[in-house]
Amino acid sequence: MIGDSLTLELVCPRDHTRLEAVSDQEMRCAECGRSYPVHNGIVSVLDAPNAFYEGAYLNQTRFLPKSERIWHAWPLWLLVNGYPWMVRRHVPEGARVVELGCASGVAYFGKRYRMVGCDLSMVSLKGLPYQQRVQCDAGDCIPLPDGAVDAVVSSYFWEHIPPQTKSRILAECRRVLKPGGKIIFLYDVETDNPLIRHYKSVDPALYKRQFIDGDGHYGYERPRDNQSTFEAGGFRIIEHRGLEKTWFQSPAAYVKLRAYEDRLERLFALGSAMGRSPWFYLYTGFMRLLDTAVCPVLPEDWARIELVVCERAAD
Repeated sequence: MIGDSLTLELVCPRDHTRLEAVSDQEMRCAECGRSYPVHNGIVSVLDAPNAFYEGAYLNQTRFLPKSERIWHAWPLWLLVNGYPWMVRRHVPEGARVVELGCASGVAYFGKRYRMVGCDLSMVSLKGLPYQQRVQCDAGDCIPLPDGAVDAVVSSYFWEHIPPQTKSRILAECRRVLKPGGKIIFLYDVETDNPLIRHYKSVDPALYKRQFIDGDGHYGYERPRDNQSTFEAGGFRIIEHRGLEKTWFQSPAAYVKLRAYEDRLERLFALGSAMGRSPWFYLYTGFMRLLDTAVCPVLPEDWARIELVVCERAAD
């Protein structure tokens, strides 16, 4: 992996000096002298492993279209709440792209772009089909040179970031992006969705255990608060979509709601089963149609998920 022409130089998180390859197992900063291990091509700049996230998310979106023609590529609109489709729309083929909190990645990204995957988990990165893999904490540093990439993308990463840390991550995104570069983030939000709001009021402690603590969602904020954070961080919002504003939710939400054990438990059990074949694609298509045709006319704060595209504002 090191020395591959498709990869970028990496920089030291402490002083942003270029790291030099000492061997296949080590990189070193010439300025501060600190060494960083390399495990099977994965460069680690973490001070210590993160026990919560190590191996917690191993999911990979494996779909690869036969071509970029619309009749082959359209399933990307279905998957991951339309996140791969949105990236395809806004980021040209061959661009240099960083994915934060990438888990085991999106196979299509690895084929279409020159990808750098960043994650806290070494196990997740081992299965990542990207040209470059870095174990790092984006809240400390994205260890890439200034102005090196065309886009920074992420799915279900932002809600894990405490609000007080978000500005630091956006500062790093601005630093590594080229002028006019984009961020495309898909994330859960603090919601007033009528269904979720009802159960939150029934048992706030259970809501916190299921929706926040269980997944480490300590960055839950309302859509408008997240948008204000992007703008304060030097980004211009060019597109944002609130998703899952109705009682129809992703199967993962129904799994959490089943913990309430009330008269709707059987309905929630049915909803959670929609995450498995043979119903997965049919239900996913139905959800995407709702997101496209119905959700835009419903209140913004009813969204449980938001998909945002921002452009790096001029200095």
